[in-house]
Amino acid sequence: MKPFISLCMIVKNEEKVLDRCLSSVVNLIDEIIVVDTGSTDNTKEIASKYTHNIYDFEWINDFSAARNYAASKATGEWILVLDADEYIDEENFNIFVQEIKDDNDTFDAYTAKILNFTGNFGESLVQNIHDRVYKNNGEISYYRHIHEQFKSNKDEQLKIKNSSLLIFHSGYLNKIVNEKSKGQRNKELLKKEMNSGSKNAFDYFNLGNEYSSIGEYEKALDSYLQAYKLKTDFRLSWVSTTLVQIVISLINLKRYNDALNVITDAENMYTTSPEFPYLKGEIYFLRGQLEDAKQMFHQIINNGQKYNHIILRPDLKDQKPHTRLGEIYLYEEDYRNSIFHYTNVLNINKYNEESIKRIIYILNKFHTTEEIASFLTSNELVNEKNIPSYVKASFDVGNPSLAINLLKDYADEYKLLNKVALLKRLCIDNVGNIEQFYDIFKPEIIKHLMESNWVNIVDILLLRDYVSTSNDLLTVFNSLKQDEKINKLMNLVEGNESVANIDEDLIIYALQMFFAYKKYELCNVILDEIEKTDKSTILKVARILFSKGFKGEALQLYDLCDWDAFNEQDFINIINSLLETNNKAGAVEVAKYAMITFEEDFRFYKYVLENTNDPLLMKSVIKKAKELFIDSPYLNDILI
Repeated sequence: MKPFISLCMIVKNEEKVLDRCLSSVVNLIDEIIVVDTGSTDNTKEIASKYTHNIYDFEWINDFSAARNYAASKATGEWILVLDADEYIDEENFNIFVQEIKDDNDTFDAYTAKILNFTGNFGESLVQNIHDRVYKNNGEISYYRHIHEQFKSNKDEQLKIKNSSLLIFHSGYLNKIVNEKSKGQRNKELLKKEMNSGSKNAFDYFNLGNEYSSIGEYEKALDSYLQAYKLKTDFRLSWVSTTLVQIVISLINLKRYNDALNVITDAENMYTTSPEFPYLKGEIYFLRGQLEDAKQMFHQIINNGQKYNHIILRPDLKDQKPHTRLGEIYLYEEDYRNSIFHYTNVLNINKYNEESIKRIIYILNKFHTTEEIASFLTSNELVNEKNIPSYVKASFDVGNPSLAINLLKDYADEYKLLNKVALLKRLCIDNVGNIEQFYDIFKPEIIKHLMESNWVNIVDILLLRDYVSTSNDLLTVFNSLKQDEKINKLMNLVEGNESVANIDEDLIIYALQMFFAYKKYELCNVILDEIEKTDKSTILKVARILFSKGFKGEALQLYDLCDWDAFNEQDFINIINSLLETNNKAGAVEVAKYAMITFEEDFRFYKYVLENTNDPLLMKSVIKKAKELFIDSPYLNDILI
């Protein structure tokens, strides 16, 4: 019986991901064709576990040529195309197969929705539509060197349907993109395609994507604008994506008002897409228009049914608005609302590292270890895969007991990590005894733990008194002291070194950890001599003191620094301190100065407007703000 669906793949050096791809389809596909274009790793060996249909093809810088060669080896009625860094869901695929059968040969080909995980950990999601399934009747083939598409070999119009098929893609994670130099490769192939005389709107769109991926936003914007200018049909999926990318490029170039003008036009065309209202909120956020940003992000979240047409970024409908609201409320010290929104992020994506850190940071300020653990478990936020992130966040706030509590349900899976948590508790809380950790204090293990940042130089410093009681541990400890940073830190706390002779990065890191661990006597070792360091170090220490609630001490250090070196948060720290003492006049003067330095940060305009008694000043500030911050609901309310 003829196979129904053949999988056709082209691969090269994909040993890290190929097994995941093939294991997701092996029980669903009737035939697997793998074409290798020059692997030097174990790619072929992995493929051979799933199929005998493995072929070699000399790479000629042409994806379509390779895909068409793979198709020539397939015998199924239909061909599915996947890349090695993609995978599918069984239930979704079975629904799609039934869809093909129900269509009864109505269509020649099907597109699939590709969900691309991006960022460092897959924290962002980008989607696109691509041709992936077609009849194996010899009448359809791929064309274009890159970003290949279907064509009819008879020059007829193909009947292509947007299908229910979902394909998950991890190839755009930052680490993978950097390892494979995809951006440079793709850009060269695109230029080859365009130089062949086929310059069209879609080529410029893809060229814009490549420039954007490597941070060349001016060139990306030029390419997107050219693509939009040359478009032949508004209904093509990449056209709406181009508009989103134009806005993103303008934002990256800090051309915020231009971006808002594009958004206004785009919202009239794509009324049910969340991308444009989100990007408007993002512009508000980046410019310090926090009230406007909150209003926009709440609008998106509260109207989920309306925003049902995703153009490019599914996470802009829910995950990202909740993330920004969590961040804004944390900045405003509205911890209850901040926790609410960060929890919503984790209900959507339990592996969002930033939300995990923020939730642990906030809860640790007000709750006991047992209360925090109960909150996390009752909300089902912790699982076997993300538990290391919670443990790390617990370490960062100096609460190893919380890490131990969370790890108790994963004792077998994370034995070493549990041991590290116990060691941290000995360092920070003086609970336990050093004999428990003889097996950890082996050079290769300690080196690994320090390189992966599970154990840090402050932990080693705090262990010095315990280690001196054991000759075995003393040998390892003395070898660690050969590290320059550890040695400098030891000499500093023992009174044998001056803060003035210590690297700024080490001072800042050590002070942050001393505060996290509540080792205030060690903080004072640094702070007692901090005025002997340079102004750059003093300024960074002032920021730390302010963030830890030592505002009076922070202001004293700010007085030693040059205002020209201040960032936005420095001025905000000073303004808020003045307002806390009811010195509104002083706060307004500082805000006026900051307005000149940071002209496009709305927060300073807001400080003046809400605290000045001078009608002429208010009038001039409103006038300038209206010119800079177009379409601000907050400003419009003031004028009513």
